[in-house]
Amino acid sequence: MKKVLELRFWALYLTVFTLPMFMRLNNIFLGIFVLLGLASLIFDYKSWDISNFWKSWPVFSFFILAVFGSFYGAELWEGFKYLERYWSFILVPFVIMGEKDKYSERRKQIFMALVWGSLATLIICYGNVIYEMVTRNEPLHYFFRWRHVNHRFTNIADIHPTYLGVFIVTAIIFLIHHKGDRPYLRYATILFLLIGLFQLASRVALLMLLVLVGYFLLMRIAKYRFQSIFILLGLILCLVVFNKIGSSYLKQRLFTKEAIVDDKRFERWDASYQIFKENPFMGVGFAKIEEMRNQKYIDFGFDEAARNDLNAHNQFLELLSRNGAIGGFVYVCSLGFLLLLSMYRRDYLFSLIFFAFILANVTESMLVRIKGIEFFAVFATLFLCGVNPKRLEKE
Repeated sequence: MKKVLELRFWALYLTVFTLPMFMRLNNIFLGIFVLLGLASLIFDYKSWDISNFWKSWPVFSFFILAVFGSFYGAELWEGFKYLERYWSFILVPFVIMGEKDKYSERRKQIFMALVWGSLATLIICYGNVIYEMVTRNEPLHYFFRWRHVNHRFTNIADIHPTYLGVFIVTAIIFLIHHKGDRPYLRYATILFLLIGLFQLASRVALLMLLVLVGYFLLMRIAKYRFQSIFILLGLILCLVVFNKIGSSYLKQRLFTKEAIVDDKRFERWDASYQIFKENPFMGVGFAKIEEMRNQKYIDFGFDEAARNDLNAHNQFLELLSRNGAIGGFVYVCSLGFLLLLSMYRRDYLFSLIFFAFILANVTESMLVRIKGIEFFAVFATLFLCGVNPKRLEKE
């Protein structure tokens, strides 16, 4: 039975590997991991320390918010339906923190699973681009046209471009910190991931990358001199290449001020803020948030946003409108605690990851989407296991 239970670690690797791709496949591996983890509590209970679970409060507190939001103003069965996607907030930390030392020892392997998963996803996406160009007899310069970038680039892998961008940036951060064998393979991987970021045409992902470059150049260049120069040169190379041969759509999306200043997403934030002002303490819950927000969109003239049931595209405003001031308070405390604790521990790998995650949440509501929930649940819990970051750098 112990050999079977050992498969829970491989199930976690496969869960993280498939995180940047196909949602159904990823959910299957996640379910297997949780079931095997819970089974280990029954058959190998001596290795468990359930008291460690409370250390993961920055993660499972979002499940508590989801419970309040799900049943506030909703029927019992309807509430359970709303709650369905949020179980990772409590099950993942419960399983990992119960055996936190065992998972801490596998920190490197878990990150490598994300690296390989990001690579595999980009290969799938680029393979589809090549297939479409060949079957349509498209010229080479069509490679960067609108039909092969952003959502149309990632649709084949069933992933949102910004979410894939967050995973890729996380993989790059890890590869910079990780000192292993075959450095040339590592740098080739980083370069490929950089190129993929531009193909995603995600402004948030590129902003995260720029922050990463600035951090290493200003704060850590003495320790990561070669890596910093390599990332900077790779970024400049990608900027030049995509600006020279990229389509007008790609240039307009990435290299013009109007694409950022005129983004209607920022104007739509006011709809969620108005809902919060009208319901400041408890919010409106899941049962009413979509209807009320769509009505606000219509009142403000954002008919397309209403037709597509767009969320707030800002995690803080999402929680304010859904859970009121309590939701906003939990979000600030949880993310702030993780960021400050990582800085206090000098675990700069996770400091950058948490900062990038917070940055992504400025324009995305990542903690209401399965991929974002799962990413946060796994990696925030892994950080809370408390491994010594210096040990990872030596591996």
